[in-house]
Amino acid sequence: MSYPCTRCGLCCQKIQYVPELKNFHNGNGICLYFKADVGCTIYQERPLVCRIDEGYEQLFNNQFSLTDYYLKNAEVCNYMQLEAELPSHYRVKLKDG
Repeated sequence: MSYPCTRCGLCCQKIQYVPELKNFHNGNGICLYFKADVGCTIYQERPLVCRIDEGYEQLFNNQFSLTDYYLKNAEVCNYMQLEAELPSHYRVKLKDG
């Protein structure tokens, strides 16, 4: 199982709240490597904090279960999507198991 990202791009546009990414934006919160028409232009080399599954294994597996980590990420994703009034097909839906 991996995190079911819907590729809305909002997490790349609000990085001002992520201390590990302070050098990845010019004060506007939008990642320097995010392009609206393409997405992440450094996807294969993106920071660990941007990699949900790898980030969990290396940073958070001693703090949360994988299920709880996914649930918290989905909660944040869906909140940002609602706030930005994105269409509902972008909502992250977690399946049991």
